[in-house]
Amino acid sequence: MTNRCVIYTRVSTDNQTTENQLIELKRVAELKGLQIVNTFTDEGISGAKGRDKRTGFDNLIKGATKKDFDTILVWSVDSLGRSL
Repeated sequence: MTNRCVIYTRVSTDNQTTENQLIELKRVAELKGLQIVNTFTDEGISGAKGRDKRTGFDNLIKGATKKDFDTILVWSVDSLGRSL
C-alpha cells in the first residue's frame, strides 16, 4: 500500500520563500518512500489568519476531510497555525 502524502509550506512575509521548505520536504518524502500527491502553499500570510485568507491551508483541510492523502509533511507545526 502506498502512503500518499501532501506537502504544506507557508511563509509569513513577501520577502521570504517556501523553496527551502519544499526541497527538504521532498527529500524526506523520498527517504520515507512516500508518494507526493499534492503541494499546498501560502506565501506572505500569517499563520494567525483564518482559512478564508489562507487558500493553501483551506485546500489542505478539505483534502484531509476527503481522505485524499494519508500524511501531511510540514516544515514546522506552527506553519499550520499560530493558535496550535
